[in-house]
Amino acid sequence: MDEDSVLFGIRNAFALGNYQLVINEVSSSRVLQSPAGKFEAQTLLYRSYVAQGKYNLVINDISETTAEAPLKAVRLLAVYLNAKQKNQTDVCETTIQQAMQLLEEGANRVEQTIQVTVATILVHDGKTDEALKVLHNRTKKLECTALAAQIYLQMDRVDLARKEVAHAKSWAEDALLLQLMEAWVGLRVGGEKYQEAFYIFEEFGQTNTEPSIKVLNGQAAANIALGRYPEAESVLMEALNKNSDDPETLVNMIVCANLTGKPIDVVNRYISQLREAAPQHAFLQEVDQKSNFFDQAAAKFALVDSS
Repeated sequence: MDEDSVLFGIRNAFALGNYQLVINEVSSSRVLQSPAGKFEAQTLLYRSYVAQGKYNLVINDISETTAEAPLKAVRLLAVYLNAKQKNQTDVCETTIQQAMQLLEEGANRVEQTIQVTVATILVHDGKTDEALKVLHNRTKKLECTALAAQIYLQMDRVDLARKEVAHAKSWAEDALLLQLMEAWVGLRVGGEKYQEAFYIFEEFGQTNTEPSIKVLNGQAAANIALGRYPEAESVLMEALNKNSDDPETLVNMIVCANLTGKPIDVVNRYISQLREAAPQHAFLQEVDQKSNFFDQAAAKFALVDSS
């Protein structure tokens, strides 16, 4: 197998969330010989470690004074996520400043890995508008386009996400990441798009001997949207067997448990597990916010009754 084929496989494995496969392939491959190929593989290796939550490994492995800007950006992402996990807001703010400074150096503003990494930091900090500005120059940059589509979906701008997919089709052909984008958008559009999204995730699951948690959650989300709750639950149990603390799997389990009328203690157990695994998850923030709204409303009614 030549270098281009190996890199193609590594890129696809990363897009599908097969992070350990990326790590194994990069660590063992003897085909990667060119400086550009080795560097791309090394960057995906460290991005995979970040995706696995192994922040300290990345921080310790990549020197703070490294000359390669994309690796600096990956290190900053690890520093930010590590600090956010520990509620170190001052470190988070400093890291964002450093990331923005790095973006302004030389041609970094148009380097895809740097754009995606810096934009990811901003998204985690709730700065979606700023993240989209970082991704402004994204023509023929599929990772940048995919992240922009995700941001639009997060903002409930399905129309803009669909435009990203339509535009990418004009130059990305049938790229795997483009198919993922279509599935994400399809799950928000609804109707017949639910089934189309399911087929995409099912194909990814069948063409990979070891479907990733990311793919399994995609299958589960499509099954939930289609009202196929037992099938969704079965896939989610498979995902939990791979990683019992995966936040997205736990969120989907909570949703599925509610929809199938599971006992409240089962639902609460999954919520407690999610609080342990990802205490700052957006799902928990929304649950807590709605709970507070309910308590405030209930208190008003209590005041009226007592009078």
